[in-house]
Amino acid sequence: MNRAASLWLGLLAFALLPALAQTPTGRIHGHVTNPTGASQSSGTVTLAAPGAGMQDDEGSFPVDNNGNYVGQASPGTYTVIYRTLGMTSDRKADKADNVEIVAGQDTLLDFDMSRREYVDALPADQRRQLEELKRRNSEAMKANDVIRGLNADLMIVTQDLKDADSASDAETKAAKYGEVEALMLRDTQAKPDASILWAQLGQAQLGLMKFREAESSFTKALEVENASKRPNPQVQSLSNTKLAQIHAGTGMVAGTYAAVPVPNQPAQGSPSPAPAQHQYEDLAPPPPAPAPAPTISMGQTKDQVTAAFGEPQRKAAVGPKEIFFYTDMKMKVTFINGKVSSIE
Repeated sequence: MNRAASLWLGLLAFALLPALAQTPTGRIHGHVTNPTGASQSSGTVTLAAPGAGMQDDEGSFPVDNNGNYVGQASPGTYTVIYRTLGMTSDRKADKADNVEIVAGQDTLLDFDMSRREYVDALPADQRRQLEELKRRNSEAMKANDVIRGLNADLMIVTQDLKDADSASDAETKAAKYGEVEALMLRDTQAKPDASILWAQLGQAQLGLMKFREAESSFTKALEVENASKRPNPQVQSLSNTKLAQIHAGTGMVAGTYAAVPVPNQPAQGSPSPAPAQHQYEDLAPPPPAPAPAPTISMGQTKDQVTAAFGEPQRKAAVGPKEIFFYTDMKMKVTFINGKVSSIE
């Protein structure tokens, strides 16, 4: 009985303990834009009590890959500080004063470091670096737009060549080859250093029996490949095979652009000759088109980049940031948390 009574008294005492009070909090969130106008993909947003100094920490929230941050804090008025990755607590990239957080409410606070007053306050050398970076980013974006357009055209061309190869009527073949030729004539002007474009142009011209033009296009593809530090064996093999077929099937001598005999077409000033002996229709059909040239874009993973371009010649890592140096292509790729954040 004494043991049971003691246990009962203990339970009663436990039941009479007051419930612990929970401190109400408010939510704060926002987006960080760097001076170039792009989303900042790293760093920390820190709350500090007004007048306490930048090193006072009332709560810190990481900035994600998309430039967003979010956190909970006790109600009050704060100085909110943004710091870049690795920046010490006595420094700041940007800050906002007198930010009020209210219990149960959401406070939106964005950091836009591309604003005029922020950029104008930068030292002269940093402003020059910023303008140069903006220029290079603009050029890179334009180049990426061109590459995306070329890749889209190559997908169309690959299907058109397959359709032309499988078509049973001459009209469909001519239409498909004509579309490929038109696209590749335009794209080789936009990017003349892409051998795959010249090779695809040559395939279309060969299908249209434009042998001089086809020889020129395949020769150009090989010239581009010979000048490349990383030749594409698929393009080289295709171009060499097609050139051999052209020379064997037409009697043209390599590099001379000799006149191509046209079946049933008499030469000027001479009696009508017998039909040409070369049967161009017997040429082997075009092989499958080589894969499009590798590209790189923001947000790709390290595995995707190495799958397209191979292992870099040099690597460097600082915290979540890692840099791949492709010295043979004069290209530097920066990853943050394993994803491409900049391309130079």
